[in-house]
Amino acid sequence: MQRLDRAAPSHTTPWQVPGQWYRGALHCHTTESDGQPTPQQTVDWHAANGYGFLAITDHDRVTDPAGLDPKGLCLVPSTELTAAGGELGAAYHLLGINVPPGTTLPSPHTLATESVSFLRSVGATVFIAHPYWSGLTSADLLALWSDDPQDGALGMEIYNGASHLETQKGDSHAAWDETLARGARWWGIATDDTHWGTLDRGLGWVVVRAPTATPAAIATALAQGHFYASSGPELRQIEVLGEEDGALRIHVETSPCAAIYLLAYGDHDSAYNAGAIARGELGATITEATLSVSPPPAPADGNGRTWYVRVQATDWQRRSAWSNPIFAS
Repeated sequence: MQRLDRAAPSHTTPWQVPGQWYRGALHCHTTESDGQPTPQQTVDWHAANGYGFLAITDHDRVTDPAGLDPKGLCLVPSTELTAAGGELGAAYHLLGINVPPGTTLPSPHTLATESVSFLRSVGATVFIAHPYWSGLTSADLLALWSDDPQDGALGMEIYNGASHLETQKGDSHAAWDETLARGARWWGIATDDTHWGTLDRGLGWVVVRAPTATPAAIATALAQGHFYASSGPELRQIEVLGEEDGALRIHVETSPCAAIYLLAYGDHDSAYNAGAIARGELGATITEATLSVSPPPAPADGNGRTWYVRVQATDWQRRSAWSNPIFAS
């Protein structure tokens, strides 16, 4: 089984690599675990609602899509694997994307570090599901990061629609930013985590840049960070213009939004285009911005931290799109 390597961080963004854009759902459940729709009904809904690929992630099993009518979708065999080891007693939930059907998965009582290594060994791309909802600490998350490109989780859910609806614990951006600042070079995904128990679908997705819509190509693009996450807006272009007077300059183009942000970790590590908001007209929009952020001051203890920037575009419905981090150090 081919093992996927994360891409070496650079100023190249997905908009500068060859391929096509595919919208995809990476977290949903069916009657094969605790979801209400059958696998085929799940495929049918996503095919009818503009998706290009779908990962069915039933709990602690791989639901084989081979017998389903794909309705034009790329169906990626996947799982949501429970694992142990949270420092405050929390269980991990791990999304394994592109797991071979028939794979015997580790027990839910297996330590998360071991389960992540297993999933990577069978060729899966691994993301940590709903960290805030699960009660995972930043130490729990960093325990699954590895400098070895063939091991470790490759990112986390930064937005989980079902968790947000049910408990207001679907937003994990603070944990993402802190762990990035502490050296974890990983990606952020948005998902529904739909079970069909509430209006928990069509809330979060990824848009992947890949050469073709096959399970292997989608998994590789996810591993390399060649995607952005969204709950509504489109990121149509992100270009790194270079450094000027020590600041990293980024040009962004989007669908109509209320504001476009360039963010990093810390009080002053941000910039945004407030032109639409400043007009004082509800619904006024912008579609591009050129923004820059300077490197942060050194911490008091003299140790450095990772310097990165990421883009967020937010519309008037408070929906956002999030780029993956661009690492400047």
